Amino acid sequence: MPKFRYLSHSLSQGVPTYGCEHAELTLKQIKSVREGDSCNTFWLGLENHFGTHVDAPAHFYDDGMTIAEYLPETWISHRPCVVRLESKENELIDIDSLAGHIPETADIVLIQSGFQRFRGTPKYSYYNPGLKPEIGFWLRKEYPLVRMVGFDFVSLSSFQNRDLGREAHRVFLDPHGVGVPILIIEDMDLSCELSGLLSVLVVPLRVVGLDGAPCTVIGVFND
Repeated sequence: MPKFRYLSHSLSQGVPTYGCEHAELTLKQIKSVREGDSCNTFWLGLENHFGTHVDAPAHFYDDGMTIAEYLPETWISHRPCVVRLESKENELIDIDSLAGHIPETADIVLIQSGFQRFRGTPKYSYYNPGLKPEIGFWLRKEYPLVRMVGFDFVSLSSFQNRDLGREAHRVFLDPHGVGVPILIIEDMDLSCELSGLLSVLVVPLRVVGLDGAPCTVIGVFND
């Protein structure tokens, strides 16, 4: 029997985000059984690039697809590839770090950098590693089956190298580039042992018009 594990973080107050150690999540109870109402209901408010989330092309391109426009099969990957690195603060990951680790059949690339151990500290939000733009060009040209890339640090963009990070986002998400845009899953929980990973299910919050959305990610593993 397969095993299932969450590869995303739960949402809560004080989640670290890009350039912010403790982002605000508003959770307000509207109805309360304890107070005599028939049920419990809450009002939830948060920024859409909060916690584990997906960036779609509309994040950087007005003519790019939004989250809700993607077909459901987009979010299921049956040939995941895990690349294990030991990334340092402010490091810009390059092609050499990934070359030789990605099979031609891969449809999602997960980078297990180890940087997740700093989550909840200033280092995680302000000194995170990032990906060089060249990786986006390379993946789209050499690995056309890759539809998503995810990792265990806060953003594709290194906060201390923001201009280069914006360029990298544009390369991955460009609707007019080679092949198809590569969706970006940021701030994943990749703390578990990922050997035996069979498939990955990414379930974003589907709100019409959003350029990105919080998501739940589930990994299916060999027993």
